[in-house]
Amino acid sequence: MFCVVDGESQGPYMGGHRLKYLIEKGKKISRIMATLSDVTWGCHPGLLLTLYRSTFRSAVEYGCRYFTWSSSPNYLKLVRLQYRVIRGAMGYRISTPINVMLAEAKEISFDIRLNLNISRFIYKAMASRFSLVYRSLEEMEIAVTRRNCKIDAISKSRLFKHYVTNRGEKSIIHRSTYPPAFWLSYEVLTLQINYINDLKGCNKKDNPSSTKADFYHKSFNYRQNAVSWYTDGSKNLDGAVEQRALEALSNSTRAHRNYIIYYIKQAYLNITKQDKEIIFFWMPAHVEIPGNESADAAAKQAAIEGYKPPFKIPYEDLLTESTEQAKRQSEESMKIISKSKGTLYYENFYNASSNKTWFHGANLSRNEIVMINRLRSNHINVNESLHRVNMVESPACPCGDPRQSINHLIFHCETFNSNSSPIRNYIAQKFPDPSPNLLPALRSPSPKLCRLLLAFMKANELFF
Repeated sequence: MFCVVDGESQGPYMGGHRLKYLIEKGKKISRIMATLSDVTWGCHPGLLLTLYRSTFRSAVEYGCRYFTWSSSPNYLKLVRLQYRVIRGAMGYRISTPINVMLAEAKEISFDIRLNLNISRFIYKAMASRFSLVYRSLEEMEIAVTRRNCKIDAISKSRLFKHYVTNRGEKSIIHRSTYPPAFWLSYEVLTLQINYINDLKGCNKKDNPSSTKADFYHKSFNYRQNAVSWYTDGSKNLDGAVEQRALEALSNSTRAHRNYIIYYIKQAYLNITKQDKEIIFFWMPAHVEIPGNESADAAAKQAAIEGYKPPFKIPYEDLLTESTEQAKRQSEESMKIISKSKGTLYYENFYNASSNKTWFHGANLSRNEIVMINRLRSNHINVNESLHRVNMVESPACPCGDPRQSINHLIFHCETFNSNSSPIRNYIAQKFPDPSPNLLPALRSPSPKLCRLLLAFMKANELFF
């Protein structure tokens, strides 16, 4: 029998016990991270975020689908502990808005992440014909026949709520008793289907005429005395999705969870055994190659007017949809919250299209990253920022200007004029504008600009 564990229950294996254990573990990890995240000599923020995800976030997510925590005071403690660890890893001030902090760390809110994990768990359980968890959820739905009982179960169980929400997908999802890698022969499992990748590096940004000519030239020998078939892969402009499908077909060592890959391999093997040859040739999408454009138009028409194919949807496709839904929820939440908190960050730096932090791959020290993080969040040691959180009485600058902002200090303040000249010269050269502004340069700051800003802030005792 499937059961839901209340987050306030205090038995040895109940939700409250588990929650308190996670809080104590979180406090220990938080203290360790605080030591490692010293502003001046601490570890790289990227490394600290990895430690957070592997030691703390993973522990919280483990088993979270069986507990109901949202109404518990201890649940809020756990959420705040996670935010404390992220804040320390990124070097933010305690006044930094949580939405800005999460957006910069490329993390989604705790509730959205729990919903994502449970949604993915439901789809995975649904795809297995003999899943005990999914069968228990079905039995639970049968047991709660009264409307009030069902509403109560949905409100108390995040897992049951997602089961009720997603159970309609059962009719379209592909279900099996064991992994598709073991359906067919060993010959099919280990078959490697190579593809021609001579156009690697070409994309929509290139001249279409040049790309088209390059395709015809490099594929000329393959197309002689052959029948050419063009397929439509996806809406992705660089063709990444269809290229991943070709890479999956060419990988003979990995056991794929998508059953359609093995159907393709079996069909390919059957054709080649008839002394026929099939060659896969990858090309970028939307570069005006006639055959490819015709396939794209036919695919769009089929999506609107065509019949439903006999294939069931691999559950991995639904996992992708869960991820996209969580991303949309996170973006909508950011849009709403940023109207009152983190407005400057949202208008100038928020980038939902990338899953990488702005400093990913950059050769920067922790000092430089922390300083840029604070500048982008607009929570730094200048009077304008400190006045917003009631740390100083006035936002005015000692020079007489009513607002001591970072732009004022660098471009207008007479007191700091001599120290900021290298930054002004750099901005004027790289970002010429009648109204000098530091913010555009912070969207993708170069190592040189980071060094100049750090030297300026330290020289004027503004970085601590």
